[in-house]
Amino acid sequence: NGIFQVLTGIVASTADASSRMEKFSELVRSLSEQHDVQQLKDLVDCMLAEESSFALFARPVLQQVAERMEKLKNSELKELALHTLERLRGRVVSFEEEDFVMREMLSEVFQAEGDWAEAAKCLVAINMETGTRCRTEQQKAEKYVKIAELYLEDDDPTSADTFCSRAAMVMHEVQDVPLQLRYKVCHARVLDSKRKFLEAASKYCDISQQTFGGSINQGDLLQLLQCAVTCAILAPAGPQRSRILAALCKDERIREVTHFEILQKMFMERLIRGSEVQKFSETLMPHQKATGPDGSTVLDRAVLQHNVLAASRVYKNMRLPELGSLLEVTQEKAENIAAKMIAEQRLSGVIDQRSGVIHFQGVDENLLHWDKHIRNVCSQVNSVLAKIKDQSAMKEG
Repeated sequence: NGIFQVLTGIVASTADASSRMEKFSELVRSLSEQHDVQQLKDLVDCMLAEESSFALFARPVLQQVAERMEKLKNSELKELALHTLERLRGRVVSFEEEDFVMREMLSEVFQAEGDWAEAAKCLVAINMETGTRCRTEQQKAEKYVKIAELYLEDDDPTSADTFCSRAAMVMHEVQDVPLQLRYKVCHARVLDSKRKFLEAASKYCDISQQTFGGSINQGDLLQLLQCAVTCAILAPAGPQRSRILAALCKDERIREVTHFEILQKMFMERLIRGSEVQKFSETLMPHQKATGPDGSTVLDRAVLQHNVLAASRVYKNMRLPELGSLLEVTQEKAENIAAKMIAEQRLSGVIDQRSGVIHFQGVDENLLHWDKHIRNVCSQVNSVLAKIKDQSAMKEG
């Protein structure tokens, strides 16, 4: 083809290697300025062809192509990069740096197009751990955090978690404060995306309350505080969440955060009404609105559990139909959620199913007396069994 003849002409008309390389570089510059992607692709093919007469110049010429690619339009860069990376497949060891540069630029193009998964895959294919070029721990960490961020944008928390874990293995070597923050936020977002809201709230809260030597924008830290509030509201009711709510309410910036009212109600253990829940749910991300097997959302369950706790602070006991009415759900659902919380030791109380009454904290004296009576009987039975066992052992002796 035309490029092959041009290259052959350069080799034939120039005696020494340095002069040939100058002309090859000039050719790459010229084709790039003309945006002649087809000719650049042909040039790559000639350089990488098996038993190519230009093999000696393949690496420096590809280096020139990689450096000049940023001058091309996104669509042109994408076409040339995909073509070149395909030709380099199986030969990356010889062209590691060129492969690295092209993949980074191609990833940026995919990001501009909103194709987060492909952008991540471009970076995943870069050899960070082995190879001829030694990457610093910071370079590795930056790349792993970036990949995790891209997978999070693609709603793929599992893949994001994989690369967040890889970053965790080298983060102790990183001194760069913004990168440390990106990693911590990434980890919190992974927990958030996997609906581990209690852990996510704790991480967001910790990050939002650090100063980072004043190097981080206060608006960004306030946004992280907002994320902490959202996750804390979605977290299952219990002692751990109560500690996080307390830490958030102590923050002097908390009144600036949206949904401060619902957070305060949770902290003060007051009942939250359906209208307030609806307003809050409109601000949630898609993964935070996911429904469970019973058809209820994470928010529905969190608020129900909270309202059961709130009711336990006001009432000593309640009939189950009245509890259902207070929670704005059926009697059966109210009983199930209260029973689950009691079983998990997130609520102090007992349910008397015969009378259809739930007793909170200060359990009914009759029930306490009954429990004590049963314990005494069991203790006496154990004592009798122990004596029988001792007498049997003496007779055998």
